[in-house]
Amino acid sequence: MKALITGIHGFAARHLAAHLLASDDQVYGTYASSQPSSPNTLPWDISRPASPDLIDSLTEIAPDVIYHLAAISHPGSCGDDLPTETCKAVNILGTRHVADLALALPTRPKMLFVSSSKIYGARTVENPLAAEDDPPAPKGGYAHSKWAAENLLRDRVAKGLEVIICRAFNHTGPGQSPIYLVPEWCQKVASGKSPQTVRSLTTSLDLSDVRDVVRIYRLLIEKGTWGETYNVGSGLAITTRDIWNLLCEIRGENLEAQAEKTDPSQQPIADVTRLHAAIGSMDRLTLRQTLEDVYRDAVG
Repeated sequence: MKALITGIHGFAARHLAAHLLASDDQVYGTYASSQPSSPNTLPWDISRPASPDLIDSLTEIAPDVIYHLAAISHPGSCGDDLPTETCKAVNILGTRHVADLALALPTRPKMLFVSSSKIYGARTVENPLAAEDDPPAPKGGYAHSKWAAENLLRDRVAKGLEVIICRAFNHTGPGQSPIYLVPEWCQKVASGKSPQTVRSLTTSLDLSDVRDVVRIYRLLIEKGTWGETYNVGSGLAITTRDIWNLLCEIRGENLEAQAEKTDPSQQPIADVTRLHAAIGSMDRLTLRQTLEDVYRDAVG
């Protein structure tokens, strides 16, 4: 299978490329022109339509599938309410341009789009599960941008686009930026300083290993239904206190954490019924293994 990954230098995209190569796929990618080039990659600012030269290059490559991962993925960088102009240019217009590229290529590659669980909004302890058919309740610029991009893709199905939408829940793994919770906390724990200030120890969330997430993406290309939306998460709830305690166990020392917020908070937990019906069951890395690997990577 020939695969094109947008944003190939990104966190999840790097893991996806490694998994596809290990699966004997041919892997190509696009990257922002400000980033360094690498073999089998092409520069493309997705906030602009694909150039004729890019279309010609990809016509020659003839990818079977486009994994669209390029995005501004840190919610704090996308606006507190509605999307910032930069967020709209990349996450919404960029998705339109990727879809239009797929439709412009003679081979008409299929497309997998990585959306977000943020579309569901907050949940309650009594009702934590989020299913694909639940009404959306996006809050913040990032969530609104992903919901707008989803709708844009659905509009293009009538034009012949074959797409699968994956609503990714929280995931972590080696190589993730310390602007995200797990690698940030790895650095805090590794410092050995106590007490440490953290945002919350009472948040319940759905957390997966990125290496499992990218395996699911490829399985959905093989077994999923085109035009369908799938939750990509573990379906299990853990708390931020669980994460902190496990990291302290990995270090071998209990460190005190002082939370800025003490009220309980419930993030959506993935209802994975539809996902499991499509791909079946799969063995996943344990939370401890994931945290051990991130800890080792984050502290060098």
